Amino acid sequence: MNLTRETTICIITQSHLCRNPRVLKEATTLAKIGYMVHVLNSIFSPELLEQDRLSIKGYNISLVPVSDLTKRNFHSLHSRALHKMGLLIVKYLKFETPLALGYSYPEYLRKCLSVGADLYICHQELATYIGTNLIKKGFKVAFDFEDWYSEDLLPDARAQRPIQLLKKCESTALKRGIFSITTSMVLAKKLAQSYSCPLPQVIYNVFPLEKALLEKPKKFNKPIKLFWFSQTIGPGRGLESFILLLKAIRPGLEIHLLGCIAPDYREQLSALTPGQHSLLFHEMVSLKTLPGKIAEFDIGLALEVKSPMSRNLTITNKFFQYLQSGLPLITSETAGQDEGFELFKPGFRLSQHPPKEEIAALEKWLNDPDALQEARQRAIAAAKFYNWENESKKLAQTLARALENGS
Repeated sequence: MNLTRETTICIITQSHLCRNPRVLKEATTLAKIGYMVHVLNSIFSPELLEQDRLSIKGYNISLVPVSDLTKRNFHSLHSRALHKMGLLIVKYLKFETPLALGYSYPEYLRKCLSVGADLYICHQELATYIGTNLIKKGFKVAFDFEDWYSEDLLPDARAQRPIQLLKKCESTALKRGIFSITTSMVLAKKLAQSYSCPLPQVIYNVFPLEKALLEKPKKFNKPIKLFWFSQTIGPGRGLESFILLLKAIRPGLEIHLLGCIAPDYREQLSALTPGQHSLLFHEMVSLKTLPGKIAEFDIGLALEVKSPMSRNLTITNKFFQYLQSGLPLITSETAGQDEGFELFKPGFRLSQHPPKEEIAALEKWLNDPDALQEARQRAIAAAKFYNWENESKKLAQTLARALENGS
């Protein structure tokens, strides 16, 4: 297939572009190359929708909101009711329905068919199901496994998710999709082993080079400022256990958390924080201003747990975003993060249940300015290797081959 301005790519996602940097980077990269890009998504906030539109301004990208849940109309209420019903059906009747995977499945499928794209790229749970239906209708479909969806749920959430349906969709996607990509080699190998399918292409969840931040000299603060961020600050991410181990660390540190947090969980974390340390909270910022915000701090906290399985195998956004802002890391020991850490060792790797000797080593590292500066230099070296300028070339080549071979 010859690349022309008429070659159309349709990206299907359930989230706002400004809250899913992987989708945004993919869309803008493909538009720069010359593809006509359509993005189908759901809308949860007028403010986030405006950020979405600003993030693609000037690109040949058409944003197509399928489900607008900000409105109080029949369509919105109907979408919410169907999704809620789907969750209840799975939980109490043990009948697996795609309605439990997200909002407005029938409308998503209709919109996809109306686009008539040369290639569809599916992100997240509902889009994976939609993609398998598009394959059956004869369309070319690719899949981006941001996570291992059927293995990315805590026990309470699994009770109302159609796990077997997800596994069936994953199997179809990995075996019949025109290509599949994912976020780490350990996850790619596990997917290939579990589904007896070709090895997915690895495209790390990295970010554009921030040369100004990497070249700017840095003096570490006193007290040291640790930083962690996520859209939602919640349990099951390693924060509680990390804050507890800081009881043995002196002198005092500042722990900065950025994201949306429920009042009761905020109180819980504050109560856990040892008296010599300070716990501070920050509101969400835009993707554009996030790198500069991160650079205000000293060390990025790439904390994770090994359960569910997907979290053990993926490498999160924050791991790479700290590097692009020039921060060394304190990283939890998981299979995915070990993969990202091993080549440059840009900080301190912390085991899931660190013994006293390891906590003492962490304390020594935090109080050694020369060791921190050395870790920063390794972080900068890692940032020059793990960046979107490099990974986007892999995406472009994978997609071009798929279109050419699949034509």
